[in-house]
Amino acid sequence: MKKRYIIAIILILIVVVVAIFGFSRKSEIKYTTAKVERGEVLQTVSATGTIEAATKLDLRFVNSGKISEINVKIGDSVKRGTVLANLDVVQLTAQLSRSKASLNAANANLNKILNGATLEDIRVSETAVENAQIALDNANSNLVDVKNNTAKDISNAEASVNSAQVTLDNANKSYENTVASNENNLAQDYDVAWDIVNSSLLTAFDALNTNKTTLAYEDAQDTLSVLNTQYLNNSSQSKTVAQNSYNSADDFVNSIKNNLTYENIDSALVEVKRALNSIRDTLSDTGNVLQSTITSSLLSQTELDLLKSNISTARSNVNSAITNVTSAQQNISTQIVTNQTNLDSAQSTINSAQSSLDLANKSLQAIISSSESKINTANNAIKSAEGALKQAQDQLALKKAGPSKSEVALYRSQVQEAEAALKSTQAQIDDSTLYAPRDGIITEINGEVGEIVSSVNNFMSLITTENFEIKANISEVDISKVKIDDEVEITFDALGPEEKFTGKVIEIEPAQTEISGVIYYKVTTMFSGDAKIIKPGMTSNLDIMTARKENAIMIPFQALKDRDGQKYVQILEGKIARDIFVEVGLKGDINIEILNGLREGQEVVTFVEE
Repeated sequence: MKKRYIIAIILILIVVVVAIFGFSRKSEIKYTTAKVERGEVLQTVSATGTIEAATKLDLRFVNSGKISEINVKIGDSVKRGTVLANLDVVQLTAQLSRSKASLNAANANLNKILNGATLEDIRVSETAVENAQIALDNANSNLVDVKNNTAKDISNAEASVNSAQVTLDNANKSYENTVASNENNLAQDYDVAWDIVNSSLLTAFDALNTNKTTLAYEDAQDTLSVLNTQYLNNSSQSKTVAQNSYNSADDFVNSIKNNLTYENIDSALVEVKRALNSIRDTLSDTGNVLQSTITSSLLSQTELDLLKSNISTARSNVNSAITNVTSAQQNISTQIVTNQTNLDSAQSTINSAQSSLDLANKSLQAIISSSESKINTANNAIKSAEGALKQAQDQLALKKAGPSKSEVALYRSQVQEAEAALKSTQAQIDDSTLYAPRDGIITEINGEVGEIVSSVNNFMSLITTENFEIKANISEVDISKVKIDDEVEITFDALGPEEKFTGKVIEIEPAQTEISGVIYYKVTTMFSGDAKIIKPGMTSNLDIMTARKENAIMIPFQALKDRDGQKYVQILEGKIARDIFVEVGLKGDINIEILNGLREGQEVVTFVEE
C-alpha cells in the first residue's frame, strides 16, 4: 500500500513538471528592426507633363485683395524673384496675431490639464461647493418668504392692458399706411430712373455716332491732329473703351427689360453712368484732336468749326445725361433714407406701444399668478441651487481625480486646430506678394494701388526669352506640398531615365481642374534645356522636391505608431520592446524626421512576428 502511494506521488510530480515545462515554452516573438540614422529626409511629388515653348506668362495673385504696392511699370525688365506687387495684409497681420494668441492659450490649457489641478485650484473648487450650499440654504429660506405674500388688486392692471392694446392697434395701422406710402414714392422714383436710363442710352448712342462721324470725316483725314498725333492715338484708344462700355450698358439694359427689379435698375444706372463717363472722355480726346487739326484745300475753317461744334454739343448732351443719372441715383437714395426714417419712426411707435402692452401684461400676470407663481419660481430656484451644488461637487471630484484621456485628447486637438489656423493665415500673408517667376519684360498691368483684384483674373503679364516650360497637373492631395521655386528633377521618355535635367516651379494656378472626377491644379516648371535635344511636345516626368531636411535623425515610416494622437516607436531592450514617445518633423517619401525622443544608432521595431 505504501509503495502504491509513493508511485502515485511520483506520477503526479512528473505530470506537474511536464506541465510547467510545457507552459514555460511560450511562442518566441520575432522583431524586425531598423537603425535610427542621420541623413537626408526628402519629400517629393511626382507628375507627368508636356514641354512647351515659353513666351508670354500671365501672373495673378493666389488670393483676392486690395493692392497696396506696385513696384514695376509696363516695359520694365525684371529678374526672377523680383517683388512685383503686394496686397494689403493689415487684416491678415491682425488675424495672425490673434491666431498666435489662440495657439498660446491652447498650449497653456493643454499644459495646465497635463499638470493637473494645484492645491489652490482644489481650494477654489471647495469654496465653490461651500458657496453653492449657502445658495441652496438661501433658496429654501426664500420659499418660506414667498408663501407669506398676499394677492394684489388686478382691476387697475386690466385697465392698463386695454389702454395699451388700443395704442398698439393704432400704431400698427399707422405703420401699414407708412409702408404703402413708402412703396408708392420709391416706385415713382424708380420709374423716373428707368426712363432716364433709356434716354441716357440714346444720348450715349448719338454721342458715339457723332464722335465716330467726326473722326471719320473724309475731308479732314489729311490734317486730322497733324499738330499733335498723340491726341489721335488717345482718341482712338478711348473711342474703343467708350464703345465697349456702351455695348456693355446696352446689353445689360436689354437683358433686364423683362425683369425691372430695383436692384437691376440700380445696376443699370451704374452701367449707363460708366458708359457716359467713358464717352465723355473720348469726346474730350476728340476735341483735342480737332484743336490740333488745321484747315486744308479739302477742309475749310467752316467745316472744322462745325466738327468742333458737333463734338461740343455731344459733350454737353452727355454731361446733361450724367447729371440726370446722378440726380436719379440721388433721388432714389434720398427716398430710401426718407422711407427708412418713416419706417423707423412708425416702428419706434409700435415698439413703444408693444413695450407698454408687454409691461402691462406682465404686471397683470404677476398679480393673477400671485403666490402660486412665486412659489413655483422659488421651487425652481431650489432645484437650480441643488444642481449648482451637484455641479460644484462634481468639479471638485474631477480636479482631485486628474484629467481623463478624452480631456487630454480634446485639448491636444484644440492645439492642433490653433496651429492649423496659424499656418493658414501665414500662408495667406505669404501669398499676398507677387514675384517675377523668371526674367522678362512687363507687358501688362491690370490694376492700380487701392483697387481690389481677384485671384481668378490675370494681374500682370511678362514676356520672357527663356527657352522652355513644362505644365503638369498635381492632385489636390499633393498640391499643398508644392511651392514656388521648388527644385524639379526632369527626365524625358524620348531620352530615357538616365538623361536627367533640372528645373524650378514658377507658377501654381489657383483655379482647379476636374479630370475624371478628380480635382487637379496646374503647375508650371521652368526648364532651360538644349533646343537641339529637347523639343516642344515631348513627354516629361517630374519629381518635385517639395521639402528636404539634411543631417536629420530619421526612421522608416513602418516604425512610427500612433496612440490617442501621440506618436511613438518601440525599441528593443534585450528581447523586450519598450514604447518611446517621439516628436516628429518632416515626413519624407521613405523616412520620417524625429525631432525628440530618439538618438542615432538606436534600433527601432519595424515589424513584429509572433
